[in-house]
Amino acid sequence: MKNLIVVLLVMIAAGLQAQTVTEYSPKDLESWQSLGDGLGYATHSQFMMEEVEGSIGFMIFSPKKYNDVVLRYEVMTMNPATVLVALLNTSDLGKSTGLTLNDNSDSFGFWTKEVEDYMFGFRVMAHNSTPFLRKHPAPNGGNSEIGLAEKNVMHSGWRHTVECGKKGSRIWLKIDGEVLIDVTDDKPLGAGQIAIRVRGTGSDLGKSMIRNLEIIGEAVK
Repeated sequence: MKNLIVVLLVMIAAGLQAQTVTEYSPKDLESWQSLGDGLGYATHSQFMMEEVEGSIGFMIFSPKKYNDVVLRYEVMTMNPATVLVALLNTSDLGKSTGLTLNDNSDSFGFWTKEVEDYMFGFRVMAHNSTPFLRKHPAPNGGNSEIGLAEKNVMHSGWRHTVECGKKGSRIWLKIDGEVLIDVTDDKPLGAGQIAIRVRGTGSDLGKSMIRNLEIIGEAVK
């Protein structure tokens, strides 16, 4: 029995060591591809993401693609109207792991109908919602929502740690270490890019600051 426990501990340790953790500084994030009308720049050791007048959302995309992956970072919203969303496993429809953007890509509808993704809406109080997890496109034309948190835990002007993860058929959302959503997808999406989106509400522009961003997982081609 003792030998079995030792073997299990060695296997667990080996699995943890095999995970690749890539840290991105605010200056690193400046080089990520962006989309939409907005600004992304390093300031005060953080990465600022903010919309400009006329924007319908501003996004940045990871330079690599992942299948099983964890995205973790600290974020602070600069006003109550800001809505924050992260996307995992984002790719074109079908078997492709590529992501083809077009003139409509900065609209929210593009990410719900024209590509595949797991959408984590973790700061959505301005939309009168608690944090949600949606899978796009909606399975069989049905409801895209596969997870809904019971409460909101983020506050404007506070710094929170957000974790969005996907491993096999399991997908989860944590905020400040608390699990808000943890579900199983029987038909999980394949590999794709990671995206981070900021959006305002009404006449107020979205604005947030990010630091200590890391991606845990093996990149794929």
